[in-house]
Amino acid sequence: MQWPTKLLLLAGLALCCAYAAEVKTNRNPRIVNGSYAPTTPYNVYVLYLNSGNAGFFGGGSLISDRHVLTAAQNIQGFVRWEMGLGSTVFSQLSTIVSSQAIPHPSFNSVNRANDIGIIILPSPVAFTATVSPVTLPVLNRHTPYENEEGKIVGFGFNSVNGQVNADYLMLSYQRVIADTRCTGIFQITLPYHFCAEDTLYRSNICNGDLGGGFVILDQRVDTLVGIASLITASCDSQQPTGYTRISSYRQWIRDSTGV
Repeated sequence: MQWPTKLLLLAGLALCCAYAAEVKTNRNPRIVNGSYAPTTPYNVYVLYLNSGNAGFFGGGSLISDRHVLTAAQNIQGFVRWEMGLGSTVFSQLSTIVSSQAIPHPSFNSVNRANDIGIIILPSPVAFTATVSPVTLPVLNRHTPYENEEGKIVGFGFNSVNGQVNADYLMLSYQRVIADTRCTGIFQITLPYHFCAEDTLYRSNICNGDLGGGFVILDQRVDTLVGIASLITASCDSQQPTGYTRISSYRQWIRDSTGV
């Protein structure tokens, strides 16, 4: 399945195809310094477009048969969302198109405060081995904790100078860092964000991964606790990533979706 080439990128269709061919022959296993991801049924690729069919792409997480949780920056100012589910191979994603989404009403695009939003699917998706929702944190539980490990996946760029999505879903692991260090890097308000990094392999997200989920293993269950919101630069392997803390918005999610 071919995705529409309505992205606000530096190249058109011919350049995109050329880059895709290059990645396939030189399979660089990275978000940046990451590895190939196994089946991740909740992961959603999100292409967001404005009224002029210009936009970009990011990530999201399926939280029910009708709702995708993502960053508000992928929603505010856009009118159409083309989503891919059901595969770790980009060309094999199944497409769902939506024209309805809800950014958090207090989202601030300047400092990314309240950077969380919900895309509403036009009809329920059928759950399969490759398409199923991720668990959300329980109400009134402040997760994740400092030094807790989480995983991130995405089809975003896999190099600093990348211009097209990755052909294969990429995986990395990061650990939550101290809030004091996080606030020294990003202009955030605690506890609504947290930061995480990989000090071993220096893996990190890139452009095209924002909106994707930070998932921890809570009582042996994959649990979505963060949304990729802030990076200092695309594929910056030396600085942490800033995540919207989902537990701070758990009641808002329930009020908006019933989940």
